[in-house]
Amino acid sequence: MSFVYPILPPAIRVSPSFLVLALLCVAMASPLQANTLTPIHHALHIELNPDTHAITGLDSIHLPPSHRVNSSVSFILNPQLTIDRVEFNGQSLPVPHPSEASTLQPPSTRRAIEIALPPLDDPDRPAILALTYHGLIDDSPKASGGLRFVKPDDTNGHIGPNGIYLTYETFWYPTWEQTLSTFDLTLSIPSDWEAITQGREVANTVTDGRRTTQWTVNLPSEALTLAANHFVVNKQEWKGIQLATYLFPEDAHLASQYLDATIDYLQMYTDLLGPYPFTKFAVVENFFPSGLGLPSFTLLGEGVVRRGYTQPYSLGHEIVHSWFGNSVFNDFAQGNWVEGLTTYLSNYYYDEATGHQQEAFNTRRRMVYEYNLYAEPDQEYPVRAFHHKETRMDNAIGYQKTALAFHMLRQEMGDVAFFKGVRRIIQEGTGTYLEWNDLLRIFSKTAKRDLDWFFQQWIDRPGAPRVTIQDIMVHEDPAQQGQLTMTGTILQAEPTFVIHLPIHVSLQGGLTYDTVLNVNQSAQSFMLHLPAMPTSIAIDPEHQMLLRLQRAQLPPMLNRWETDTRRILIRPETMTQDEAQSLEELFQRLEGQSGIETIQTEDPVISESASYLVIGPPARRLLESGSFAHCDQHLDIQSGRISINEQTFEGPEMAFLISCPHPRGAEHTVTFFFGWSPEAVRPVSRLLFFYGWDSYLVFKQGKVIARGMFQPVHSSSEIILPSP
Repeated sequence: MSFVYPILPPAIRVSPSFLVLALLCVAMASPLQANTLTPIHHALHIELNPDTHAITGLDSIHLPPSHRVNSSVSFILNPQLTIDRVEFNGQSLPVPHPSEASTLQPPSTRRAIEIALPPLDDPDRPAILALTYHGLIDDSPKASGGLRFVKPDDTNGHIGPNGIYLTYETFWYPTWEQTLSTFDLTLSIPSDWEAITQGREVANTVTDGRRTTQWTVNLPSEALTLAANHFVVNKQEWKGIQLATYLFPEDAHLASQYLDATIDYLQMYTDLLGPYPFTKFAVVENFFPSGLGLPSFTLLGEGVVRRGYTQPYSLGHEIVHSWFGNSVFNDFAQGNWVEGLTTYLSNYYYDEATGHQQEAFNTRRRMVYEYNLYAEPDQEYPVRAFHHKETRMDNAIGYQKTALAFHMLRQEMGDVAFFKGVRRIIQEGTGTYLEWNDLLRIFSKTAKRDLDWFFQQWIDRPGAPRVTIQDIMVHEDPAQQGQLTMTGTILQAEPTFVIHLPIHVSLQGGLTYDTVLNVNQSAQSFMLHLPAMPTSIAIDPEHQMLLRLQRAQLPPMLNRWETDTRRILIRPETMTQDEAQSLEELFQRLEGQSGIETIQTEDPVISESASYLVIGPPARRLLESGSFAHCDQHLDIQSGRISINEQTFEGPEMAFLISCPHPRGAEHTVTFFFGWSPEAVRPVSRLLFFYGWDSYLVFKQGKVIARGMFQPVHSSSEIILPSP
């Protein structure tokens, strides 16, 4: 997309024309605390019984002197777990009762327990605190709200016939926050189950209907996460790293696809970042929606796995977390830089580095659009204030804006210095915590200049530059025969940013002129010397930087309907049984959202100042009406057949998602979803809001076979000028 300004003939002043210019890591300690405390070692013996939700545990905890201050220890344990026995170096201690344990918020997930310790004759003597405990963990995953997946389903841990998921939020073993730990785990589960956790499996045996596995986690970690289910396990070695898939039986045939993709990503990122930090990497299928990157494995929801999501933004993203988030840790209290850098290196940079330039452009463009749609100017917060993802705005700021900040930092520093800085983050931070100020220090050092100004404007304050161009004039250059001079003014809304603004000028004869303007004022004049008559000027058409845009400057798309302040849903008044069934899941999801006005009609009218979503046969009839001039130039729709940009699609297996600008207000959009049969609509409707970033998508038997973007209303036209 280009933001285009028409140019009038030489020596004619242009009237003012304005342009107003998107898997989980948890840190639980401050850098100082994490760096000064010796890791705790847990020797865990755990028995799990899915049918009864039961856990029985013995944790022999090797306490370094730094954790024996004031002759007591304090840790967190799930309040559903009962401590049966406590020993310290073989000596029995009183068992803390619930009345002696302070309950922290929220009471359903954690409880702080303090145990007094007898004195040691020798402070350097080994100290082993052993706790035996039992209980039930049964927090069934609950679907997160919203029209699409933003974060994993809500659960603090679950042991059940459908699967086992124990995480840091479960506190399923005595947990010391604000420190790192190592582990030896011996686990007992039913014989027809397999388990996966961090580190490397060193034993796996089956006896008397129970499977016993042993795991060693030598690298300090923030917490231990465990998953178990009826997995089919496939393993192979690659350059000394054990690769594995833990998939459900019905999806086991996908193992080679995920293993091959894992090798491709590891090859690229070990070359870019350095040695892989762990001894294994496993792709694990989860029984509820998730996308979690954990030390030495990733936990992906079954819906993701079955769609073969080996893309950079899915599997590649979780592999990059092996370095950032699971090896170099991130202190939430100081802001989360991990997700932004991981997103930049996986979701974006992989395509650039492998020569997929169109995909890289599409990602940059989507990041800009996602920020502008979901980070509302009056609600957004600075990048440094991002901790973790709960909402679409969190995603827009913590992932998309932050990734673009790293992209702009790379352009500011140059590739050599930037990637040297990325590798230095790993060299300095492995096994400990780094925060934004550490990244400022590291990148300033590799750039050999102070980058504080960059971090202040992109990390420490909200917003993005709002850029406009006005007062454009073109005239012959008196100093050079045949040359033309373009002058104008770049305006920035307050507060101003220091930016390097890419400018693209289209010239007569098919020529182009590209330059970068250094802008640091609210009003800054510019002069360009051009070899031919300009026909248009575009600000950053390649989306190399983050700019604040108006809604009318964004292409029509479903996500514009979702984010409008007024949303109207038009659905059929009557439907056949097959039509109703094909749309049932979609309507259920929409009915669960607030702020949607619903109209049931067979003859819809677009009359309100709002964005519309029109579904089913009324959508087709409305699109056929010829009321959408901006779209009509791209579309030709007839009974059973539709042409989009001169490509024709027909047949009962076809479904369509098409968005057009509102015919009377470009700040709104009208989106149409329909198909030539209920069978074509059914597989798309339940996932409709995963497809919100294109102006049109064509589905055949539920698979996308064509997609594209229409130009925004206020940046789609160019004026070809006569020669001077």
